[in-house]
Amino acid sequence: MHKYSHRLLAVTMGVLVLVLVSESVLGGARAQAVPWTPSVDITVDDEADRFVGTGGLVLPATVAEGTRREVAECTECRWRLREPCAGVFAPGCIIVLYSCAGVDEQLLRAWLSHDGGATWQNRGLICVSAAGPVTVAAAGAAVQDDFERSMPSSRITYQPGRGVLPYLPVIFDSGQPQSVPSTSYQVAGQEVVLSPTPRWTWDFGDGTGLATAIAGSAFPDLAVAHGYSRGGRYRVMVTTIWSATYTVDGLGPFPVPAPVTQTDTTVVPVGQARGVLIP
Repeated sequence: MHKYSHRLLAVTMGVLVLVLVSESVLGGARAQAVPWTPSVDITVDDEADRFVGTGGLVLPATVAEGTRREVAECTECRWRLREPCAGVFAPGCIIVLYSCAGVDEQLLRAWLSHDGGATWQNRGLICVSAAGPVTVAAAGAAVQDDFERSMPSSRITYQPGRGVLPYLPVIFDSGQPQSVPSTSYQVAGQEVVLSPTPRWTWDFGDGTGLATAIAGSAFPDLAVAHGYSRGGRYRVMVTTIWSATYTVDGLGPFPVPAPVTQTDTTVVPVGQARGVLIP
């Protein structure tokens, strides 16, 4: 749902042009709000350049979907947000009178360069808050801390819990869920949806291991199980790596750069089986 208001009067080549700028209206369930700090590569340049930067930039839904994805997914591109009729970038503009729906917003023209700034392409007019635009990298960084804190920790259990014998399977479980649901955040007015994916690596303490996408097993399932060839005390360790992707206002998915790694250990005592002669 969008609401529209008249936002721009521009005299271009002697023609009066009326442009409509829309503002998205979010509805539905409230997402968790997280603090947001503008990316360090967003800077104010000269009088015409309000913001410049490198990497994926999140343009509002008022821009064509294909353009939004191009600008968001171009990690090596340079971009600049300038006054709508600034200098050589818009030679046809003579004067612009404008405003945006938000009291702290300004209307700027987005420019994108795929060649390090040698050439620039006009990607349309957008309303930008005083805090600056949202980049893909800044949105991911804003949810990183909560991602690290919220992943469930591991705690190894095994079956049978006692009386483990050589050559009989020991069934292991990490104590973690097979998956966790996606989490929605609000970052500078943008919905960021984080989707984690876990993988487990087992070290059974006897030089063997197992890498799996299964959290663990319970009898009679033997998907995560191991048999020891001799008695002893074996230090078992499980390493869980949570990778994740996230979307920003429907754009993406983008990989979270820093996965979450967790470990847990336990000791499994394995007895020595003995043969008994029955007369």
